[in-house]
Amino acid sequence: MKFAAPTPQALRRSFKISASLGVMILALSACDPKVALRGNDPLESRLEQITVGQSTKRDVVASIGTPSTIGTFDDNVWYYMSQRKETWAFYPPEVTENQVLAFHFDANGTLQNIDTYDKDALTEVKLEEKETPTSGRTMSIMEQLFGNLGRFGGT
Repeated sequence: MKFAAPTPQALRRSFKISASLGVMILALSACDPKVALRGNDPLESRLEQITVGQSTKRDVVASIGTPSTIGTFDDNVWYYMSQRKETWAFYPPEVTENQVLAFHFDANGTLQNIDTYDKDALTEVKLEEKETPTSGRTMSIMEQLFGNLGRFGGT
């Protein structure tokens, strides 16, 4: 049985179909988001090892590691913070998960309470663009250049 060689039109058509499929596969693979994980997100199994009323600061560090930060005004509050950001193509990054665990200890270092805050508890703080006024006066360029003439010299 003999097979006929494909015609140039058939080759062009199969090349176009193959190229189109290749471009679609590349486009679909580019749709995966770029994920950035930040902070300390303790595993559930590690958190189960901690017991309110019994665990100490040392137990907490042994189970989930050192805190992300310690309270500014109360060093008996430890914070474990984590955040997940996803970036799709050329769009700005979006926070998809945010978690803060606040561990409250008593004066003896025993865990008293664990508070959990998620993305819904976030509060955006607006940046103020104003300048802080300063005392004094502004000097002209001439005052700056010639202001010290005659100030220095022998007595």
